[in-house]
Amino acid sequence: MTKDGKEQELTVDVTFVELGLRPNSAPVANLVELNPKQQIIIDSNNRTSLPGIFAAGDVTNTYPEQVLICIGEGAKAALSAYEYILSQ
Repeated sequence: MTKDGKEQELTVDVTFVELGLRPNSAPVANLVELNPKQQIIIDSNNRTSLPGIFAAGDVTNTYPEQVLICIGEGAKAALSAYEYILSQ
């Protein structure tokens, strides 16, 4: 919708939908440490308080919820998990 209230149709290749501001940390709430906002606490390598569990994106205590940050954090978490598996 435009500033003057008129509808406008846009052709786009991709859209991102924000579903909410509450992190969905319930599946791991009894396994890893959460902060008061129910976000999973991670270190700089996306490790949680339980070895072998990694987290990334809006569910964590990282800087603002932004799509590009989440993509990078996901890649970083995958690399950390890979290194963890190799060390076992």
